[in-house]
Amino acid sequence: MSGAPLGLKTSKSKEILHPDMSEAGVGDAAGLTMKVKPPLNLVLVGSRGTGKTIAAEAILDQTDLPPASSPSQCVKHEAEVCGRQVSVLQMPPLYDKPPEEVMEESFRCVSLCDPEGVHAFILVLPVGPLTDEDKGELQTIQDTFSPRVKDFIMILFTVDSDPAAPAVLNFIKETKEIQELCQSCEGRYFVLNVKEKKQIPQLLETVDQTGSEASRGFTMETFTRANMERVLKLQADLQDVRHKVDTDSELRGRLEEKEEEMRNKEEEMKNKEEEMKNKEEEMKKKHKEELKALRAQAEQERKQRVQQLKEKDESLEKEREKRKKEAEEEEKRRRKQEEAQRQEWKQKLEAAERRIQSERTEREKAESKLEQSRREMKRNQDGWEKEKDQIWERVLQVLKQNMEDLKENLQEERSSHRELQEEYHRRRRKWVYPWIFLFPLLFVVYLLYQFLTT
Repeated sequence: MSGAPLGLKTSKSKEILHPDMSEAGVGDAAGLTMKVKPPLNLVLVGSRGTGKTIAAEAILDQTDLPPASSPSQCVKHEAEVCGRQVSVLQMPPLYDKPPEEVMEESFRCVSLCDPEGVHAFILVLPVGPLTDEDKGELQTIQDTFSPRVKDFIMILFTVDSDPAAPAVLNFIKETKEIQELCQSCEGRYFVLNVKEKKQIPQLLETVDQTGSEASRGFTMETFTRANMERVLKLQADLQDVRHKVDTDSELRGRLEEKEEEMRNKEEEMKNKEEEMKNKEEEMKKKHKEELKALRAQAEQERKQRVQQLKEKDESLEKEREKRKKEAEEEEKRRRKQEEAQRQEWKQKLEAAERRIQSERTEREKAESKLEQSRREMKRNQDGWEKEKDQIWERVLQVLKQNMEDLKENLQEERSSHRELQEEYHRRRRKWVYPWIFLFPLLFVVYLLYQFLTT
């Protein structure tokens, strides 16, 4: 059978690898062992316009998910979220639909989640007043999937702002109808900002806790067993009614009609169950073929990567050999240049040493000449000092002699004043001329003394 009659449209992310592929050698190709988290199956339910598509896009971190070809069809999306495969099924609104259609969609939904089963039925609601459709959706789910589904139901309130805003939290806590709805789900609810992806890991953790409390997913076996129990209960009720109205022909006729109706429904359910099993086998076969193709593709990609790595290694080895030869040649050139440079430096060093030795010899000669000049200058200076002293001594002797002569003349002048007066003119002429010559002589002596002292 094909999947078209199921009214189901499936979309898969191309990046998804089934967890079983880790056993097929994909992980072994990289030489890594990784613990894969089990897949997670979520079913979004709710009336029309509650934002199920937006919630699915937020959970799978995708945009523009393909819609169902008909509003009354299920649509399934898959992607890898937080390191695990997550499947999200969008159920069409079930409230106020014929029981046959509700049961058919329910069978499709559960069969698509086998063998793991449904881990959570999520009732998507906006933060606002509840409508009759919202209440009817939850009641329809509980009636269709039996009371056992109660352990798998949680409520998801969607917002496009801060989920912890007081207005949001107060509305949920203070609205009586919403609190009653939450209590019917044992208080399991989550407020999700569809524009913020950071809450998705927390949401998945909440779903995991819901699944752990229920011990396992809601599988096709669980669904079938619940329906069989419902049929048995109806049969028991009919049996009780049969005993009570056995004497009433009219009621007996109605009872027969009910029995016929129940037999027809039971037969219909068996047929549907058989059909669903066939479809499930077909889907498993199709999934197995897809998995086989993915494994073959992964093996081919692994071989290509191995070949590319081998070619890359060979290329790198050739490049290393080439660079090694170039390095050896460069080392030879460098050593040759260093030897030439060393010889050049040696010659320059020897020339510098010779130049320094020559300069040292010349400096020693210059120092010797300088020392000799110093000694000669000292001798000259000593001679000049001696000569200066001698000249000064002669000048002093001359002056002393002149002073003595002047004293004698003065005494003679005093003793013979009269003679002096008489001979005034004669002596005046006699002494004026010597004094005229004496003062220049003293001036010359003074200049000579200044010259010698400087």
